[in-house]
Amino acid sequence: MKNNPSDFLKTVYFGDRACKAVCINTWDSKIKIQIDLISRIRSESGNWDFYKDEDIENGFLVFAKVKYFSMKPEGLLPNDLINSVSVEVDDQEGFWIFKLGIDSADENGCSEEVQVRIVAESVSIETNDGLAIT
Repeated sequence: MKNNPSDFLKTVYFGDRACKAVCINTWDSKIKIQIDLISRIRSESGNWDFYKDEDIENGFLVFAKVKYFSMKPEGLLPNDLINSVSVEVDDQEGFWIFKLGIDSADENGCSEEVQVRIVAESVSIETNDGLAIT
């Protein structure tokens, strides 16, 4: 395993950020989650501290070499706040289990959390124009 996704995700700020889209590319085994604004955490404390120099509007969290994907409960679209992001090592070497809790909000403002589970080899950030950032 080249880089540790857990360490990488600690440099991405998800507080008060929202999911705009989930893009599934089955031929390339990639899943992209579009986020309204991606900010990086660069402070020694591990806090965001309103750092904006590397902000990416409408960027993507990209999961590559995906071998599994699910969303529960079925039928809801993740379209609102990202509540949680976690990662753990999969039993098969080279893969990671990513878990995201993303709200699904309806037209009345009611929301329910969707649990997104992705088993993939890596995660990175991509700008809206396709520039990969690791």
